[in-house]
Amino acid sequence: MAGFASEDELYKYVGAIFEKAFEDKEIGPKLAETNAVLAMYCTEPDSTLIIDMGNHKVHEGNTGPAPDAAMRMTTETSNLYWQGKVNLTFAMARGKVKVEGNIAKLLALSPASRKMFPVYVEMLKADGRDDLLA
Repeated sequence: MAGFASEDELYKYVGAIFEKAFEDKEIGPKLAETNAVLAMYCTEPDSTLIIDMGNHKVHEGNTGPAPDAAMRMTTETSNLYWQGKVNLTFAMARGKVKVEGNIAKLLALSPASRKMFPVYVEMLKADGRDDLLA
């Protein structure tokens, strides 16, 4: 299984699932309720997304507000996580995902993020990205 070839792919796929979630009548309000700012710091290749749940904005790179919580992982792990193939607790225990900051805010996002998994998988399929599908 491969990760993303470039940071643009992280923005295109992971950033887009948040943008779609913000527009969703069920998920969008749940994300906004958390008022969390999440940073996703990825490696292989190095890339960063800052997701401002309260303002429904996705920032590419280290722009945007200071994060409440951060997740650090490879783009391969990120890709698998958004397909629902990575158990966050086990990944943290094994060191595949490192979490920093306000863990309670991060955990508050978990129920809504699970509803984003099928959207992510459909985006990959629609783009013919079988190389990224698990």
